[in-house]
Amino acid sequence: MKPSESRLQEIRRERVEAVIDGRVGALFRRIPVLCGFALKADLQPMEVAVHSWPGYVAGEELYGDIVAMLEDLIQERPDAIELLRGRTFARQLQ
Repeated sequence: MKPSESRLQEIRRERVEAVIDGRVGALFRRIPVLCGFALKADLQPMEVAVHSWPGYVAGEELYGDIVAMLEDLIQERPDAIELLRGRTFARQLQ
């Protein structure tokens, strides 16, 4: 029996979600002060939250790291674009 087209689409979506989760998780591990961020519909980061200390201000480098991760992800998986639009990501605490 051949899987239905909707099941194939679901499998593709799950694979893309797994790639997104892996990339975002790696970003959070690489930048420990990053608590979360949201993406606009045009995939630009907004509402970037950081765990900081007095005097610390998140700079352009942090935004650049987020944008670079998104560009790499989209280059590898163009089908991820629709799953990223308007989405919020937050660090998962164990």
